[in-house]
Amino acid sequence: MKKELVLFVVIGIFWFLPLKAEVEIAFTPSDECENKIVNLINNSENSIDVAVYSINNTDIVEAIKLAHDRKINLRILTDKLQAAGKHSKVIELYKYGVNIRVHSKNKIEHNKFAIFDSNVVSTGSFNWTNAASDKNSENCLFLIKEPDNIKAYKERFEELWSVNSEEKSKRWFEKRIQNGK
Repeated sequence: MKKELVLFVVIGIFWFLPLKAEVEIAFTPSDECENKIVNLINNSENSIDVAVYSINNTDIVEAIKLAHDRKINLRILTDKLQAAGKHSKVIELYKYGVNIRVHSKNKIEHNKFAIFDSNVVSTGSFNWTNAASDKNSENCLFLIKEPDNIKAYKERFEELWSVNSEEKSKRWFEKRIQNGK
């Protein structure tokens, strides 16, 4: 009986201890940010929410497509000016069926963050572009097991998603596709 009580108390203590929060940092030019983001996309099991200024990184785009194919709840909000750019992969992702919106509320959508399975946030100056990995001096932070910070990013994403109209995004995409982009 005494051993069972001790075991119960020990398990109870560990049950209420917070998970150890982690922050990982990476810098570019290098493939560190890109590889960490690709791994997070590939290992996501439920959801990925992304607010990012620019997308054309080949490996990240392919990982997004695979996540879409795995039926991950995937939402991307990006900047419409960048999305219309010559090297952008946003229209390609839209045509692939990814749930993607271009902003319609603020002047530009300059965020660069993603939430993976509500457990990890990537943020920083890192654009999801080939140049960000290969040429630019950028940074990325990965917040792991930080419930308060992750909650703040989730709330911000929900706010951005709700104020940036699906209808306006669809019209924007349809116009670009009709014009041969």
